[in-house]
Amino acid sequence: MSIKLDPDDTSRFDNLEILTTTYKTVSGREITTNVLIPKQLLSKPSTTPAPIILRYHGGGFIAASSMFPAFFQPWHFQLAERHSAVIVSPNYRLCPEATMEELMSDIEDHFTWVQTKLASFVQEQTGGKVAVDTGRILTAGDSAGGYISLMIGLLRPDKIRACTAAYPGIDLKDPHFLEGSKGPTLGVGPLPYSVVEDHMKKIREGTIPAIISDDSRFERGGLMFGLTHHGLTKHLLKTEQRHLFPFDKIDDGARFPRGGVFVWHGQDDTVVPATGSIRLKEKVEKLDPELEFHLTLRPGEHGFDHESKIEEPWMAEGLSRVVKSWLQ
Repeated sequence: MSIKLDPDDTSRFDNLEILTTTYKTVSGREITTNVLIPKQLLSKPSTTPAPIILRYHGGGFIAASSMFPAFFQPWHFQLAERHSAVIVSPNYRLCPEATMEELMSDIEDHFTWVQTKLASFVQEQTGGKVAVDTGRILTAGDSAGGYISLMIGLLRPDKIRACTAAYPGIDLKDPHFLEGSKGPTLGVGPLPYSVVEDHMKKIREGTIPAIISDDSRFERGGLMFGLTHHGLTKHLLKTEQRHLFPFDKIDDGARFPRGGVFVWHGQDDTVVPATGSIRLKEKVEKLDPELEFHLTLRPGEHGFDHESKIEEPWMAEGLSRVVKSWLQ
């Protein structure tokens, strides 16, 4: 895999109008969301309200941002253009400054914002050219964002049509996350534990901001890898917090939206082992056999889909059911 992590290469957004607003303020810190509108929607307004792709960024819960280019795979834009959809991509408080409880509270508050304020915001900002349909939501997310995409599906199954997730970090009680990876991830490391220790010390001493929700230049990448190498779950979660572990939530009765789930994962993933997605499919098939859960395993590393197109057979097949549910 060869992904260019250039924060200044925004060429993938050329055909989109990007709106930004604050959806939440915490201790005086604004947390923002972006709304990406295909320019074709503005030049040729539709009489039908646009469906929504609710997309969550990756970065290990620790790094990146809602508009970090390298993690915003172009297939989102292709799907939005094909179906005249609007993409909504929020920032959220990053760990370890924030707890996972706080991160997920941002996700839930953002979902409330989408339900109650997105439509008027878009209408006002576009001069009435674009309307959105908050009843037609498809979720998406990569890696940590895949976890969030699936979690919000479990939390709001009645408000979401269907879910997608790319190489989601969901099996967080796996030794890979509890104890740390046994080797390099994406060719990096293992990094020394001092990378984590030094950052935790700065948090305790208050020498870095208490709230960080936007790592637009991926300056926290080293910390992300360090925590991955030395036990992400061990530092961010307690195993008894069942409501934050997708497998536990499903065991406790939570269910995905009835429109289905599409997950894809690289078989050679060193950041998030593909076994987690396989286990999720097995669990859903056992506990919710009526749900259409489509899992595609492909050769490749974490982020293997950075140049994938929606017309590729594997993606077209996986998207077909969830897109039908999303748009109907």
